[in-house]
Amino acid sequence: MKVELQIDEKYQEKKIIIQAKEMDDEIKEILDRFSQKKESVKVSLDDDTYILKEDEIESIYTENGKVCVRTRDKIYYSKKRLYEFEEILSKDKFLRISNSEIVNFDEVRNFNTKFINTICINFYSGYQTYVSRRYIKKIKEFLDI
Repeated sequence: MKVELQIDEKYQEKKIIIQAKEMDDEIKEILDRFSQKKESVKVSLDDDTYILKEDEIESIYTENGKVCVRTRDKIYYSKKRLYEFEEILSKDKFLRISNSEIVNFDEVRNFNTKFINTICINFYSGYQTYVSRRYIKKIKEFLDI
């Protein structure tokens, strides 16, 4: 695939043109990426409501029936369900690692596979979590390992 970029003051707005013989999976993937909007997420802490950008989110998990949205320094709460977060967040960054947790892989420092049949995920913040056995194959495919 050839990529061409033209920068000129005469252009008032950005425009992307794809020229191809036929529609294929690669073109569909490109179109999906460009059409995705960066979502913001409404969360609460105490009596205050905050709006987080998806880049700020480290992980989203359920605990005691509540949906928690973890950033590097705080834990917020949301009324959305995990499956709703899966639908709105970037699929190339966020992935479910268990029935109760979704992780932002841009916030992951490393993976530890020394435990048999599980993967330990370490975040830049120091937070640590584990991939459910049922999701290990999916994680390996996502990481291309």
